[in-house]
Amino acid sequence: MAKSNNSKPINHTEKGDFYPPSSSDKTNLMGEKQNLVKHSGQVFTPAFLVKNILDICRYTGTDILQKHIIDNSCGDGAFLCEIVERYCSAYLQTDCDTGTLKKHLEQYIHGIELEQEAYENCLYNLNLVAHKYRIDNVQWDILHQDALSVICFDGAMDFVVGNPPYVRVHNLNTQYQNVKRFHFANAGMTDIYLVFFEIGFRMLNAMGRLCYITPSSWLNSVAATNMRAYILAKKTLCTLVDLGHYQPFVGATTYTLISYFDKAYTSEIVNYYLYDEQERKPKQQKQLHLEDISIEGKFYLATKQELQTLKQLRSTTIRKWCVVKNGFATLADSVFIGDLPFSEYTIPILKASTGKWNRAFFPYDKNGKPISKDILFQNVAIKTYMETRKATLLKGKAESTNPEWYLYGRTQALKDVYTDKIAINTIIKDVDSIRVEPVANGSGVYSGLYMLTNVPFSILESLIKSDCFIRYIHTLKCYKSGGYYTFNSKDLEKYINFQIENYANTANFIPLDQSGISECPLTLF
Repeated sequence: MAKSNNSKPINHTEKGDFYPPSSSDKTNLMGEKQNLVKHSGQVFTPAFLVKNILDICRYTGTDILQKHIIDNSCGDGAFLCEIVERYCSAYLQTDCDTGTLKKHLEQYIHGIELEQEAYENCLYNLNLVAHKYRIDNVQWDILHQDALSVICFDGAMDFVVGNPPYVRVHNLNTQYQNVKRFHFANAGMTDIYLVFFEIGFRMLNAMGRLCYITPSSWLNSVAATNMRAYILAKKTLCTLVDLGHYQPFVGATTYTLISYFDKAYTSEIVNYYLYDEQERKPKQQKQLHLEDISIEGKFYLATKQELQTLKQLRSTTIRKWCVVKNGFATLADSVFIGDLPFSEYTIPILKASTGKWNRAFFPYDKNGKPISKDILFQNVAIKTYMETRKATLLKGKAESTNPEWYLYGRTQALKDVYTDKIAINTIIKDVDSIRVEPVANGSGVYSGLYMLTNVPFSILESLIKSDCFIRYIHTLKCYKSGGYYTFNSKDLEKYINFQIENYANTANFIPLDQSGISECPLTLF
């Protein structure tokens, strides 16, 4: 463990807005190495993003001298190495005393890293940078500890920067309850990076700045509810840089966002940038108002007009012309769906994502209630087929503890099989990528959504297969690889009911009128 420099002028009595768990809870909250995605997956920050982040929070020029900065999940030192480079360069513009510069490096640059190998690599890399400036034997203030239990930097940092680890809290095993004690982590199925926001905010002094690159999920996840409330209350959110579909981390599929907070800022205005992948820098600035981006407790990033439209669509109370649900979730499609050696107790099934039809074993009655195994297995072909796949379905569990192993993994959509419905895929890019298909009574849907409604199919199809719908989905910014976007049942239900309501009010629309209409006159986005 690196020796912390006790001479650094840090006010340990100044506290931020949050406090960590009590000393009795200062265990290794990050848990096992294999559960720490950032480290086990070697997801470290590319040099150009490090430079972007330091530029965004204005860690540049001689103004950085004698300013405290920390990366509280520093890994192998990607941020700290660039920080040392910048500090040395800035210092030598005004003074050539490398002895004093060494003391500055020990006094003003800080880090925390849990994982042993990354910690050792960090020290090695920092020494290489310092040696370029003829500085050796630096007593780096890099702590080999769990950042979740460190309080010695609270209220003392001018800058907090980094790329916190990304790992869902349910993968932390025994550490789950400890992590959930943090304010930002006690709503929903949280991610550990939200805790690092709380830790980072706590570390800042009265004029401090924080800049992280993290998943963009904090904008609208249930888990980040408390964090968004904090942002709305404190008004220190200065800049957001949306990387969109660009995925800069090798081996990771996370969609990311650069978030910059400035405690001296305190404004309702947020500077919004899109990231230019080719030029590797933020571009296309827009100024958004906190009140505009906050819709139903979630944050959205778009033009002011798009946000106003979205707020109207999401907040207006209207009739439910259409109910949208998730299709089957058998959790074992290879067993239940395909070329089955029997026809009894099977139904046609549509894979909404591809538009392909197949057949599914359906061990349920017309009300969606399970049919007993004794009845089903009177069919020898069904019995033989299922018995040979029992181990796959039991997944290591004993049959005595899972007597309904022959049923689907989840019960959603079962009772709607014997109802007319309309299926739709949930990963789209443009109008041509949208698949909307009627599914008759007696058939199922999986790998997508379905709608229950009396509205004519032609009207629904015109509302969904439209540029208006595409713009709406793009505004939600739920990115998928290959330039695609996704959406959930509530997203679609809000949109389609709002559109139908407006249509009904403007066109004397009667739901049961089967004449249909080829064009939808509404343009929301």
